Amino acid sequence: MSDEPVIVARVARAHGIHGGLLLDAETDAPEALFQTGRRLRVVGASGGPSEVELVSAQFHSGRWLVAVQGVDDRTTAELLRGASLTIPRAELPDFPDDGLLLHDLIGMMIVEGELELGVVRDVYDMPAGPMLAVEIDGRERFIPYDAQFVVEVDVAMSRVLVELPAGLLDL
Repeated sequence: MSDEPVIVARVARAHGIHGGLLLDAETDAPEALFQTGRRLRVVGASGGPSEVELVSAQFHSGRWLVAVQGVDDRTTAELLRGASLTIPRAELPDFPDDGLLLHDLIGMMIVEGELELGVVRDVYDMPAGPMLAVEIDGRERFIPYDAQFVVEVDVAMSRVLVELPAGLLDL
């Protein structure tokens, strides 16, 4: 473990007039991270605090609704829109059922059947859900990170097993 910062969420937008924030989690086990008292570093905000402490967190309409200490109005919350929230890797909790962070997929090999397609270069948070940016034949291609396409993530072997419909990689 290290002090390397790991993105655990992105601020989607402000919620309400009392400084609530809607977060897009960057993990498949957010309930292990979004606990009262958790301190998160703010990266890429246009203003506001550089670190926040969670006062409350709940799942709300497909996102995490959080209240943070020191963000008490919508104006301050809006300054955090688009920011990444990070913690040092050493502070990551043990995730239930082998949960992982989307950040951990970067560098893994995408495998379909016996064919190695390419390496995950980045993960983008899109409105329809996370997309894996994969370098295939010198071009960046996108694969939805969705149970419909991702069969298994093998952390030990550093690979993501997929089943893709014909033509998906031709888009």
